[in-house]
This record gives sequence, structure tokens and C-alpha cells, in this order.
Amino acid sequence: MADALYPITVPKWGIEMQEGTITGWQVALGAEVAKGDELIDIETDKIVNTMEAPVAGTVCRQLVDEGETLKVGELLGVIATGEASDADIDAFVANFTPADASFGIDESEDTAAATATSVAEAPDASPPSGEVRVSPVARRLAKKLGVDLAEVTGTGRNGRISKEDVERAAAAAPAAGPAATPLTSRRQTIARRLVAAKQDVPHYYVSRRIDMQAALAAKRDGVSVNAIIMRAVATAMEAEPLLNSHLSDEGLTARDSVDINMAVDTEQGLVAPLLRGVQAMDLEALTAASRDLAERARGNALDKADLEIGGFTVSNLGILGATEFTAIITPPQTGILAVGAVVETPVAINGDVAVRPQMAVTLSADHRVVDGADAARFLASLADALEHI
Repeated sequence: MADALYPITVPKWGIEMQEGTITGWQVALGAEVAKGDELIDIETDKIVNTMEAPVAGTVCRQLVDEGETLKVGELLGVIATGEASDADIDAFVANFTPADASFGIDESEDTAAATATSVAEAPDASPPSGEVRVSPVARRLAKKLGVDLAEVTGTGRNGRISKEDVERAAAAAPAAGPAATPLTSRRQTIARRLVAAKQDVPHYYVSRRIDMQAALAAKRDGVSVNAIIMRAVATAMEAEPLLNSHLSDEGLTARDSVDINMAVDTEQGLVAPLLRGVQAMDLEALTAASRDLAERARGNALDKADLEIGGFTVSNLGILGATEFTAIITPPQTGILAVGAVVETPVAINGDVAVRPQMAVTLSADHRVVDGADAARFLASLADALEHI
């Protein structure tokens, strides 16, 4: 087989994936790789996946830097299985056509071979007369920084414009107003899903204040208040199974297990990993499981199974001081609970005024399935579980 150049492209890891953000190369330019070696980390939706080398060879081009976002099928780099000149590689890059993002990309060696260009058959890398030679990375950076490539002098071979040339041109340009910061792939996905959920799901909201004196007294080494709240939510879900169901075009599907998505704030944005079988856990096990999920979420170490959609979601902003708020339902779930901070509050008890720890909770419910009375009963069960633990 003739020596060939193979494209490294943004893969399609899931039906909704349209683009990925590069978080880092695992190998250096010029490195030898074997088929299956870890090649590049790509952020998609809410997790970072590692793409593996489709073939064995030498990484002869790395066309993207950390932080760049590209659509599925776009070129990230090139692998050569043998000797290849710079002209051959330039021609391969210049003539590469991205695959259609609406279809899955097979990363097998056969597919890679089908899209590879033989070095012997590589077309002339010279651009048409008058056309500016620009590296793909430089072209994307120029677009991002608003640099006119026609005004940039290339310092590369044959006057090719490099990333460094664009950076110098941007630095020399007159100061402009504040530039917009592009949304990350994860933030775009969050925005798209939240807009769709708010538009398509008829939300309504029911609130209640819960006395947390008994729950706080139950806190001990190895048992967190958050675990106590999650266990009480599981009890309420079992009492009101409409709030442990999925709604689809086919109808309502009740879930056998009480699996709760737990919203976690991370540097990359909101994620809601899944706590499975909450009704079967004791408080110590639930505390350990929830802490492990939160740590892995903040460390960007969740896997796809962690991000499956359970029967219900809990969002607790009380730890950040928020006293009361509402949350948006995650379809196909039928509800989400917003948990506020525990606040020392004067309350009337048997005709007297006492200061007690109070926590405000607000249930967002899907009115297509859950009536107001169902929501009120859910909150009553939750309050009973926390006040009589």
C-alpha cells in the first residue's frame, strides 16, 4: 500500500453532537502513534472525551489549539504513515473537505483509508495566482480576532500566513471595543436545551417552607444535610410517582427505581450527574455517593452513564446563600425541586414566637401530567420526611 496521509477530524459522539471544543493534545507534533493511542481531548456537551488515533503513523500536522471549537467532521490534524513532504501535507490540508455533520463518522481504519490521500497522488499545493496562502489555524484565528488577511504579511514559506502572523497583526491594530466571548460547546448545549424546555413544557410552581430542626440534628460525621434532603426527596417521589416518570410522545412511563439528578456548579458550567437507587441507600452511602459525583463533576471526570436522565432533578443553591428560586424542568422529567438556604426565622408555635431553622423549597412541575394537588402532596411528603426524620 502506498504511503498515505490520514485526516484527524472532529468525531460525532452522539446524535445531538454538532461541534466539539479542543481541550488539549495528548501527543506532540511529530510523535509516532499506534492505532488506538490517545490522541486529543475534545469537550462535547458536558463531558470531555479522548479521541484515539485511527491509524498508526506520525502526527505531521496539528491544526488546532486548546480552546478552539470546530464542527463535526472538520480537520484537526494529519497523520502520515510514511515519508511526506511539507508540500504534500499542505496540499492535503488545502483540499480536505469536511464530512457531513448529520451523519456519524466511522473512525475505523477502512474509513480512514477511504478518506486518505496518497502522497504520490497529492495535488500541487501552490495556490492560484493572487490567492493568499493561509494556514487553517490562522484563518480561524483571523476570523475570531477580526483581522483582514489581505492586510497581513505572511512570514512562512512562500509567504504563507501563520497563526503568529495573525497575532502580530491583531496586536498592531488600533484598540477596538470589548470583543464578545464565544459560548463554549457545553454552554451552547445548555442554552439550547433550557430554551426548548421552557418553551415546550407548561411549568407551574408550588412553594413551601420546611422546618429543618430535626434534619440538622440528624447531621453527623459521614452524613451531610444534602444527603438527608436527597433521601427525603426519594421518599416524596415514592409517595407521588407522577414525579418519578418520563413524558414522551408515546405517553407517560413510570420508573421503577428512584434515580435523582443532582445539579452541580462547575467551572465549565452546570451539570446534573445521576444518583442511582437513592431509595435503597442509607444516609452514609448516599453522602459518599453524592460527594463522589460532585467531585468528579468539578474535576471533569464524569462519564456518559453519570449524565443519564433519571426520574427527577434537585437543584440546591442554598449552599451558595440563595434563599428561594425556581428551576427549569429537564425533559422528559416531569418536575425539578429548587432548594434554598436554611435560614433562622421567627415562627409562631402554639401561640408563641420561636426562632427555627426554615428552608424554602419550590417545585417546578409539568402541568400536562402533574396537577397542583399532586405537587402539594409531594411537598407535604417531603416536609414530613425532613421534619420527622
